[in-house]
Amino acid sequence: MEDKQLKIVIAGGGVAAVEAMLALRQLVATRVELELIAPNEELVLPALGVAEPFGIAAPPAIPIADVCGDLDATHRRDALQGVDAGARTARTQSGADVPFDALLIAIGAFAEPALPGALTYRGRRDNDAMSALLLAAEEGTVRHITFAIPTSIQWPLPIYELSLLTATELRKRQADTQVALVTHESSPLGLFGTRASRSVGDLLHDAGVELVTQARAAGIQAGGLALNDGRILPTDRVVASPRLTVPEIGGVPQGPDGFIGTDLQMRVEGTPRVYASGDATWFPIKQGGMAAQQADVAASAIAALVNPDLDVERFQPTLRGVLFTGGAPHYLRAEVGGRRTTSAESTAALWWPPAKVAGRHLAPYLARSGMEVSLEDLEPLHGEVPEESEEDQREALGLALAAADADAHWRDYAAALRWLDIAQNLNIGLPTEYAEKRRDWEAAAGRAASRR
Repeated sequence: MEDKQLKIVIAGGGVAAVEAMLALRQLVATRVELELIAPNEELVLPALGVAEPFGIAAPPAIPIADVCGDLDATHRRDALQGVDAGARTARTQSGADVPFDALLIAIGAFAEPALPGALTYRGRRDNDAMSALLLAAEEGTVRHITFAIPTSIQWPLPIYELSLLTATELRKRQADTQVALVTHESSPLGLFGTRASRSVGDLLHDAGVELVTQARAAGIQAGGLALNDGRILPTDRVVASPRLTVPEIGGVPQGPDGFIGTDLQMRVEGTPRVYASGDATWFPIKQGGMAAQQADVAASAIAALVNPDLDVERFQPTLRGVLFTGGAPHYLRAEVGGRRTTSAESTAALWWPPAKVAGRHLAPYLARSGMEVSLEDLEPLHGEVPEESEEDQREALGLALAAADADAHWRDYAAALRWLDIAQNLNIGLPTEYAEKRRDWEAAAGRAASRR
């Protein structure tokens, strides 16, 4: 066991980086010095932004300074440019050489258009364009919208959400617009297994979304979406997933499109004491919960440098996804590459806290459950009737929001905020008007506390 306090440097300011810091503090407490190299000042969860154009507000971004304060970590506002593994230094874009005993690369990836001519949906930055598209459909200038998942995309869930949310929203607005989903997959969200795929297919059918599987989008032509087999699917507008690339990092072996190879303990190949997790790695499914799992594995390997008695995990991915549908969220879970019988689908939560980004440590941290609590998988409900579950969810959400309003009316803002926490758990996100009320009620609760 090493006596000195090891310095652990984490490059990146997203899900994987924060999950790793939380895991390390739980595993080795104050026996390591943590430094975060990240250009951003806030932690944003991109997966929650997809529902914003449809009236569901994403939670506010969390200041990185607050996270680092909670974890006794320092934040260097900079970005990783290169690594000298022999000297154990990380070179930043500003020219600083930062020493480390172990380095975790969790810098994410850049989103680029995969289908020229389409509206590339990269997250919240494209929500204004999505809102404009919805308005054009409502006004009748767009009669057919196609959502496309190019062949290179292995995490298609956001496009499924957009197609379901769009179809449901346009039906509410009484717009005469057809919605289609084109995917290279053989079945909808088939990576979650047969049970979940069948359920997603039913959701698409009920929402009026035309599904075209085993179709490889080739490009946009006048009046339609061209496929590799020569077909042209008529459409007015196409919304597509992006392709991801990773910038060059000097001293780090990188493969096609810049992705970093690791072993199953997330150690970067041929680079001692350097680890990687998240979208920058070789693993094809680019998703927040998967990035968090990789970060936990890397954290366990780094913690073993401090305490060799600790068990080092191996990356054995379990896929957890929450599908926004326009109705009750649907929870999906499967072991990647495992038997299909291990998959599950439900409108009831399949893990707790029921977060969109299912990080073992991050989900409880964001849910204010404390840093010693871990994410826990739940068994699916047997005999669940989807229609009844949807109705139960709507009623429970309505009651929670009504109770919040009632408590706020009596100026019991602490109780009102607790009801909003319950509503958030039921619906993953809050309706926009209640997100605004939360900000007002938090301010009012703060003023009341200061007067005591």
